[in-house]
Formats: sequence, C-alpha cells, structure tokens
Amino acid sequence: MKIALYVHALAATGVVRNVRLLAADLTARGHDVELVTALPGGAGVGGVPHHALLSDADGSRRLQKWRAMPRLHAHLRASRPDLLISAGNHGHLTVLLGSRLRPGLRRVYRISNDLRRAAPGAPKGVFASIGRALMTRLLAADADHLVLVSPTLVDGVPAFARSVASGRASVIENAIDAGTARRQAMFPAPHPWLDGPAPVILAIGRLAPQKNFPTLIDAFARLRQDRPARLILLGESRDDARQSLYRQAAALGVETDLLLPGAVDNVFPWIAGAAAFVLPSWWEGSANVLLEAMALARPIVASRSAGNATALLDHGRFGLLIDPADPAAMAQAIAQQIDPARHILPGDRIDAYSLDRWSDAWRTIVTQIAPAPERRPAFT
Repeated sequence: MKIALYVHALAATGVVRNVRLLAADLTARGHDVELVTALPGGAGVGGVPHHALLSDADGSRRLQKWRAMPRLHAHLRASRPDLLISAGNHGHLTVLLGSRLRPGLRRVYRISNDLRRAAPGAPKGVFASIGRALMTRLLAADADHLVLVSPTLVDGVPAFARSVASGRASVIENAIDAGTARRQAMFPAPHPWLDGPAPVILAIGRLAPQKNFPTLIDAFARLRQDRPARLILLGESRDDARQSLYRQAAALGVETDLLLPGAVDNVFPWIAGAAAFVLPSWWEGSANVLLEAMALARPIVASRSAGNATALLDHGRFGLLIDPADPAAMAQAIAQQIDPARHILPGDRIDAYSLDRWSDAWRTIVTQIAPAPERRPAFT
C-alpha cells in the first residue's frame, strides 16, 4: 500500500517524533511511505522520501495552511497514495480541504491534542471554541478512521464518541522506544547547570499558552524562596513568548535561574540531568515528553488536565498530579519531587506503553481500511 503521512512541519515536537516512528514502522512492514509537509526542512526518516509543499516558511501558520492546500491536492494527484494519514492537529484543515475530489483515497486523522480545552482557567476564545467544535464534526464525517491518542479526547466530543461506538475510531496512546531513549541520554550533559549543585527542574514544549509556563515560573519563584534551584524550559517560540517569560521571571526575581535554550534535537540528556520533570500543560493529548521522562526514571509532576497524564501516572502512584491553575500546589509538588528522600519515581511504568503494542494497533487500522471500498460522500 502507498501511504502518505502529513504534518505541517518536521519540527522538534512530540507529534513529529511519533510521525517518524510511524513512517519507519510502516516502511518496515513493506508499505511504500512518504512524508509530506507544508514547510521545508527538518529531519525526516532514512529511506522515506520527504516532499515539502512550500519552498519557504513565510507568513503566519494559518496562511501557510491555506497556501499548502492546493499544492497538496496537486501532489496527491501526481503521487496517488492509497492512504493519507494526517498525523497532527495542525495539519488536519490542510488535509481536509486539500485532499478533496481524490477518488479512492482513504483518510485517517490522528487527533493529537485536546480540542475541548476544558480545564478551568485554560486560555480559550469563544469563536475558536466554536471552530474547534465544528472541526470535530467535519473530521468525523470525512475520516475513514479516526485515531485518538488518549481516551480523554473522546470525553465531551459527541462526534468522536459516535465514531468510537461505530468502530470508525480507535484509541492508540503514544509509545516510545525506552531503550533508544536511554541510549540517547548517555551523551554528555548539554549545559553546566545539569552538573551543578542546584537541582534543575525541566519542562519541554512550545512556548505557547497551552503549555502553561507562566504558572510554572510562578511556582518556581515560590520554590526559590525556600531553597536554591534552577528552571530550564526547552521549546521553540514563534513570537515574543520567550521575552515575556524572561520578563515575568525578572519581575519575580528569578531570571538568573531561568534558561530558555529553544528547541533541541536530542532532549534525552537534558531529561537525564534534571532533578525533576514538570508537565504543567492546560491540555494535551498523550504527551511524548511525559513518556520520555518516565523512560529515564525522572521524578515527575504533571497537570491532571494534561491528556492521559493521570492514567500514565496511575492517579499519582508513579508521579505527582496537580491542578494547573494552582502555583502553590505546583511548587509544593516540585519541592517533594526534587527531594531524594521523598520523591516518587515512575519505576517500570513505561513498560505498559511499549512500541510493540502501539505498532500492532496501527497495523490493525491500516489492515482494516486497506480493501479500499467505494468512498461514501463526505460532509453528508
């Protein structure tokens, strides 16, 4: 089967790390796989062709999506894949509209993040919420199959719940190769802080409102009132978010203990050198970074609303869960997790999220839709 995997860009994100795993796995199973992106650049997968629809990254991401739509249509007409997998939420609109009128093409949408954003206090606009609700219905109507990365993504989304009930949607939670993570963590510490006397608290993610880093900085400042510590936030910034976080830290008197190095290709040495890993997000799907921290046996503090974090940590058995809106509780949880006498470790919990189980689940989906039945009309 010829399969096209679509993401907006090959950036240093959890979605892209999963796309690379999926491309390599489907190729190893004998499928003819290609990666298709809107933007050029980024690290792909050895032996898997990469086609970028745009020659530049000019304009906003919204404009990039619209520019990519007709080019995706032309590419699909030339490439003629049997299956198109839209692997991350940022690519779904491009695929939904750019793959129209392609007879016989089957589509799978992988819902990689929470579209409800229901946590109290989470940033969300009324019009954006209406748009996301409409998108859930359009995706469910258009998809030959939906793949949800967490059971929490079904809650409160009737279109997804109906798809699950009818067998047209499956939950496939993210997984990682723990052995590879441990090998990649063996590189030297990438920053002197990681070898220093003060414990380092680490968080990873785009410097976007979803990730809730302002609350984490507030919690860190509270922690610093009682003991020395340092905070590192790994992730890209598309606007002035980096400067805004530094301004907040300066106002709280902790700017000299905050480091924002941007996105990195190999996060594992950073995780391995941290005293604790924090996932403060308002919402998630199934956060890869949480699995990565579990694989390296780091003490974890995670938001209860961060996708499947509660299940991953077994309701607090393998790490501490906190309210993302409560910086005081976050500070207390971090203080416990950087204390070797009191911390809670993930143990062998990562074994429950093996690549074999994830790979078999994806193989089942691809096999189910392989016969290429006559397509029903979309948007009915």
